[in-house]
Amino acid sequence: MVTSSTAGTVQLSPQVSECLSLDLDLFFFIRSSVQRHQSGDFGHLFGPDSQSCALAYQFSSSYTSIYEYEREASQLYGQLLLVSSPGARSVTLVSFVGELF
Repeated sequence: MVTSSTAGTVQLSPQVSECLSLDLDLFFFIRSSVQRHQSGDFGHLFGPDSQSCALAYQFSSSYTSIYEYEREASQLYGQLLLVSSPGARSVTLVSFVGELF
């Protein structure tokens, strides 16, 4: 699934797209996560990983963020969402941590 945003295209992995049918609130979580990612909030990255992402974000290089889905009533509770942007930032990729895009 590919959607447009003000910062380019957002591309969802097949597994994330498929999970949208299980939990429609996941769409709002994805949208919020992409907005946080594009504003420089890297979610669950800490220490050296967070510092390297901050530098990459500042200097328009590739960077990644991780967000945890915390809706307890969902089958997807606790899943980690990986949001990545290449240096050009024309596309934002969204997948689950550990999933091959």
